[in-house]
Amino acid sequence: MTTKFITHRRFFLSGLVLMLVITACSTRKNTFTRRAFHNVTAHYNAYWNGNESLKEGIAELRKNARDNYTTVLPVYNLGTQSNAQTINPNMDRAIEKASKVIQKHSMYFDKKEHVKWVIQSYMLIGKANFYKQDYNAARRAFEYVSKQYSEEPVKYEAEMWTGRCFKQLKQYDKAIAIYDKITSEKPELQLPWIVRKELPLAYADMFIAQGKYSQARQFIEKAIPLNRNAKLRTRLNFILAQIYQLEKKDVRASEFFTKVVKGSASFEMAFNARINLARVYSSNSGDKRMIVKELEKMLKDIKNKDFQDQIYYALADIAFKDRNDTLGVKYLRKSVASSVNNDYQKSVSSLRLADIYFKRPDYGQAQAYYDSTIMFLPKDFPEYDKIYAKTDILTRLVSFLQTVHVQDSLQQLAGMSETDRNKVIDKAIAKFIKKEEEEKRRAEEERLAEMAGVGIQGRQIVDQDKGMASIGGGGWYFYNPSAISMGYSEFLRKWGRRRLEDNWRLSNKRQVTMDDLTEVSGDNPADSTGGDKKDGKGSVDYKSRDTYLKNLPLTPEKVSASNVLIADGLFNAGMIYLEELLDKPKAIETFTELITRFPDDSAVLQSSYHLYRAYRDQGDSVKMETYKEKIIRGFPDSDYARILKDPNYKIQLEEQRNRVKTLYEEAYLAFERKQFRTTIIYCNDALTNYKDENLLPRFAYLKAVARGKTENADSMKVDLTRLINQYPKSDVVPLARKLLGQEAQPLASQATPGNDTTKAAPKPADISMYKFNPASTHFYALVVDGTAVNVYGTKVRITDFNTKNYSVEGLQVNSVLLDNNRQMITISSFNELEKALRYFNGLKSDTYVFSGMREGTYEQFLISSENYPIFFKEKNTRAYLEFFEKNYIKK
Repeated sequence: MTTKFITHRRFFLSGLVLMLVITACSTRKNTFTRRAFHNVTAHYNAYWNGNESLKEGIAELRKNARDNYTTVLPVYNLGTQSNAQTINPNMDRAIEKASKVIQKHSMYFDKKEHVKWVIQSYMLIGKANFYKQDYNAARRAFEYVSKQYSEEPVKYEAEMWTGRCFKQLKQYDKAIAIYDKITSEKPELQLPWIVRKELPLAYADMFIAQGKYSQARQFIEKAIPLNRNAKLRTRLNFILAQIYQLEKKDVRASEFFTKVVKGSASFEMAFNARINLARVYSSNSGDKRMIVKELEKMLKDIKNKDFQDQIYYALADIAFKDRNDTLGVKYLRKSVASSVNNDYQKSVSSLRLADIYFKRPDYGQAQAYYDSTIMFLPKDFPEYDKIYAKTDILTRLVSFLQTVHVQDSLQQLAGMSETDRNKVIDKAIAKFIKKEEEEKRRAEEERLAEMAGVGIQGRQIVDQDKGMASIGGGGWYFYNPSAISMGYSEFLRKWGRRRLEDNWRLSNKRQVTMDDLTEVSGDNPADSTGGDKKDGKGSVDYKSRDTYLKNLPLTPEKVSASNVLIADGLFNAGMIYLEELLDKPKAIETFTELITRFPDDSAVLQSSYHLYRAYRDQGDSVKMETYKEKIIRGFPDSDYARILKDPNYKIQLEEQRNRVKTLYEEAYLAFERKQFRTTIIYCNDALTNYKDENLLPRFAYLKAVARGKTENADSMKVDLTRLINQYPKSDVVPLARKLLGQEAQPLASQATPGNDTTKAAPKPADISMYKFNPASTHFYALVVDGTAVNVYGTKVRITDFNTKNYSVEGLQVNSVLLDNNRQMITISSFNELEKALRYFNGLKSDTYVFSGMREGTYEQFLISSENYPIFFKEKNTRAYLEFFEKNYIKK
């Protein structure tokens, strides 16, 4: 009886517990048991897992995001878009778990949420989107919390995060308005603790982004006592020190850099703090010897091998403060030469050197260092466009000066006796052979050192699939760290440090240097073949005298051709000095050399006029009058002489130039409308009555092509040949040569309107049918050559990419046949342009997706829902890519 009673009681209690659990699972009634159940299960299940995923993602982001210590650090380093994409899986999981909490556990009664973890889940969604750098989605989540739960303390935290979103979107006015609203609504001491300690950080981060460092400093000083996290406090101390350094308060800066060194800083931050301690050295009060000794000690430390560029830069700072410019330049050169991994430091050191040489002025050295600067300088660097423009000017200048130098050297060599000439050539050959032998010896030494290194490291490597394996036992290359190291060393030995970009084999695509004689063998003005070929492979035999002799101007014709190159180089260099660098002394020197050396050259008239202008601007009335008289007497019928005699003539000349420009536009328009006879009439008028050196070749070209359309190919050929002979330097000559080289093609009179060989001039593609609307829904499109690309495999890889990085977006992958060979893969869809751009930038850099696809077999872009049907009808990827690059890439 007792046993039966106990059994019944157990069944009764089990049923009661089961009934309570079932009823507690419901969210339809607001009872204590249900509130308790959902608060506990929401917290320790989905929310806990989601929050852990968020924390893991943030930890990963902090590990990968690199700080740029050459600028004031932000309070929060959110990394690049690439960094953010790597943590997408963590953040997507956080969003998924938070969504489950909201769906399954929300108990919203009487305008109040009774499960606090539901509110925190909305915050979790906002934070996850924030770290994904989807700031609009994050902002919407935080705004929902602040409005829906306006009576809860969490409202202020949500508003603070909303402000941070606006800051990241660079909408600083909205951010400051929200921060001020928080502080005005409630006394500081009544705000939630998390808001009290983080709001000053948010203020500071925003002011740093705006460059308002003194305001940022005030909030950082306020935030430090409120935050106990040692790493955060160290970071804030570093930022404070940087700001004091900018404010020229070196003593205070030194104080905070010292705190960083003594605090819990990372190796890189502590290193930069030590470097900056040297930079705030004062020549009046600092102990220079002690600081220099410390920096030199850091140079010898093997741990600092990758940071030597920064150490040399700090030593340069000290030298310049002591007004020892020679030593400062020496250290800057070492900084550039020793830079290994820090492209930003390399660019900053190069820029400082370039500016120094530019002010001297030493334009050759300035050009070399500006060019190095541009190779590594980020495009958002202050005044990047001005630096790029200056680099371009100097590159052109050095190119012209190089031409003069090379031709002068060749003429000097040609003017020697045969015996002396052969001695110089033999010396150059011996130098080349010695250099070649040294390179072979160095390569062999490096190879032996690498082999020895492998032996020292041991013969065992770890294979992820097979465990331990020997180096000589095969295995995949990328599982072999020694093989990777050897390959990397060999690459650096052969190619040096290169950026991953098109034409990476060209270490300097712009710089022109004063090469040795062995490197100018292809500069023969009369022979552009560039020297003897070896084994039919285009190699130049630098060990043969014939290679050098072939390029020397040993005949009167070659000397004349060389002189033309020298005169052109001097004139163009003079124009750059005068008009672009505003260096009138250099311009005067260059134009004077041109007139002195080549008094019969066609550029003498223009050079004389520019000398007149330069002396006039310098206030040298005597020399100004000298060149004025020289022009009037020597070239009485020239426009320059008429301008000097009658100032009103320049106005008349300008009106004439405007008329000829209008006439050219009318002639071109007539050609476009296929009114070829009208085109010929306009061209004849211009060729007969005007003397515009730039437009006359274009009129001649238009006339020739129009005659080909209306008469025959022979007429066009005669006119084009005359054009080439009469205007050899015109930019339309290559077009004329192209037409003359295509005689096997249909005659001009038979050519269709779309035949490229008879077009008047290359024109950009028509993109007027496409409209840029950032608010539209967008798709990602990948157009591939179906004969060279596995479309199905590509779709699978894109799906894998989406699953890994965009699992919560619900993206769909489709494909459609574009024409006989091309297929278009689309990923849909993106309601915000920023999301679409983020996806585009993430996918295009993914090596897995594009593995096995050769360059030139695919094209990718974003396209709006309005432009999609237009593109599908036109099927012109070149035109759409032009529209895409203009409106999306430059965004």
